[in-house]
Amino acid sequence: MPDKLTLLEIDALTEIFNIGIGRAAKSLNQMVSQTVDLTIPEIEMLPNKQAKHKLDLDTAMEISAVTQRFSGDFQGQALLMFSKENGLQLVRLLLGNKIPIEDLSELEQDSLVEIGNVILNACFGTVINFLQASISIEMPEFIQGNLNKIFTYSSEHDWSLYIKVKFSLPSEHIAGHISFIMDITSLEIFQESVRKFVFGITNTVKS
Repeated sequence: MPDKLTLLEIDALTEIFNIGIGRAAKSLNQMVSQTVDLTIPEIEMLPNKQAKHKLDLDTAMEISAVTQRFSGDFQGQALLMFSKENGLQLVRLLLGNKIPIEDLSELEQDSLVEIGNVILNACFGTVINFLQASISIEMPEFIQGNLNKIFTYSSEHDWSLYIKVKFSLPSEHIAGHISFIMDITSLEIFQESVRKFVFGITNTVKS
């Protein structure tokens, strides 16, 4: 079982993801007709079972998600998840509120994949640069279904990096959930990369 991240490591990781989220917000601002603010991410490292409960999404609820698999120094699956209603709201904003929400189903998949690609790649790109990791990312895919279909993993003993981000727009408040599901080996490598990054910062400050 991996050790829990220290408060300093969580702070460093939060700042890294916050930079990525900020980059994603700038890109989304160019895509939608309103200013998009994304909250500072809440980050926790949890066993998969706990991370699943942490999502605060009812198992019977219909969820829209974008998933990307990654491999390299560490490997796993990234998920960006919304309730179906929140996903449709975000797509409607992306399209400038020009289309009635009841007519959005056919456009939802492509639009959410585009949004997910922007957000997940911004997060990945920033993390990879800061941790100096070598990672390959597959093309994003759209999935829709209940939580048991969306949030899948090979073992409850494996862990997830759980991140909660809120999308705040002048007329809407939309909650999105990001989770990086990794096996224990990958998570331990990721954790060691974070520790090396923090060690490098603290040594630079001391000197």
